[in-house]
Amino acid sequence: MRNFLTSEKNQERSAVVWNAFSAMMNSFQTTILLIVLTRAGKDTDSGMFVIAYAVGNLMLQVGKYGVRQFQVTDTAETYTFRDYLAARLLTVALMLLASFAYAGYAFSSGRYTAQKAAVVLLLCLVKAVEAFEDVLHGRLQQLGRLDIAGRILGIRLFLFIVLYALLFFETRDILLTSLISLLVTLALSVLMNRSVRGCLRMENPFRADGTDRAANAGKERASAQRVRTLLAACFPLCASACLNMYVANAPKYIMDSVVSAQEQTALNIVFMPVFVIALLGNFIFQPILKRLGGLWYEKRTREFNGIVGKLAGAVVLLTAVIALAGYWLGLPALELVYGVDLSAYRVILVVFILDGGIIAMHNLLILVITILRRQSRMLYGYVAAALALFLFGTPILRHFGILALCLYFTAVLTLLMLSFLLVLHERGTKE
Repeated sequence: MRNFLTSEKNQERSAVVWNAFSAMMNSFQTTILLIVLTRAGKDTDSGMFVIAYAVGNLMLQVGKYGVRQFQVTDTAETYTFRDYLAARLLTVALMLLASFAYAGYAFSSGRYTAQKAAVVLLLCLVKAVEAFEDVLHGRLQQLGRLDIAGRILGIRLFLFIVLYALLFFETRDILLTSLISLLVTLALSVLMNRSVRGCLRMENPFRADGTDRAANAGKERASAQRVRTLLAACFPLCASACLNMYVANAPKYIMDSVVSAQEQTALNIVFMPVFVIALLGNFIFQPILKRLGGLWYEKRTREFNGIVGKLAGAVVLLTAVIALAGYWLGLPALELVYGVDLSAYRVILVVFILDGGIIAMHNLLILVITILRRQSRMLYGYVAAALALFLFGTPILRHFGILALCLYFTAVLTLLMLSFLLVLHERGTKE
């Protein structure tokens, strides 16, 4: 297994291929599993899974704490790997505490049944495995071995999807399916990541000053002071990631308490493109993240700006192509796959596709702002967007309907993107 995961033949091409594979698995796992639950289960099963997955992804942001992009672009290696590892243990513990607290509160308040609360908690625990694994993969990417990280993540996600689908088909029991999938996920993560642990102590070929500090990083003890400083530096990224996850899922949360289970299932289906496009955007960004950090560190601003411009153009093109395809072919394809009548949702589907493109652009701008170390400035826009959706989303849905909520969601996302552009403009004028 170790030889397969660490194969060094054409690392750059392997990184692109395996990162693409893991991104595809990450992008489509909800879509594929929602097909299975919609076809084989009840409306309550699919609705339960979608909400559990949304909550799990929100808790994942707490566990990851926004550190991955900061870690990969730490070209000067201000913090050792042990610092990042110690910080991640703390944030995953916080994630677990928040997950148990949320599930317990939702059950005790009567919002969730015991089964729904348990499924939510189990999928949060699946995401906790991913959160811890992420810091190991961040180190591998920092060392130029994104190919190893991509292999592990892609294979694990693929097996999770296959296992979850087969178990649910066999048992029709979403709780048992989630429990077994959690145990297998944990076992796979431990097995595969332990097999490549030697790669985490390699010398960093990208270190700008040519020193071998990275070679000793695995032996250095974590510094409590550095860990505190790291957590403080990344807190705006964590808060922004959590708010981003809330903002991106806001229509789901709003509709969960208003519309029927049947209508919620249909809306969850047409909402899928939002995360598919956003996660596919991350597939484009991830392989070039280390290079962008190096370009900015070396003050090669023109080349840096050129790559960012090309990435933005790729997001616009990808969104336009999917929007056109979605308008003409999207509904018939989704109806065929899910077996649900979606004829009333053509315009809403296109609006959600455009929203996915805007969120992908958010992710690109966040990446750039993080490299520039201006992450604290993002919080203002996120707080305003989250409040706007929390305070006015439900009244708009109740009084004006689903399309009005979708258009309001688009307007909030657009204003949030403009706030990020203002952060970058402010940086440009200061320099």
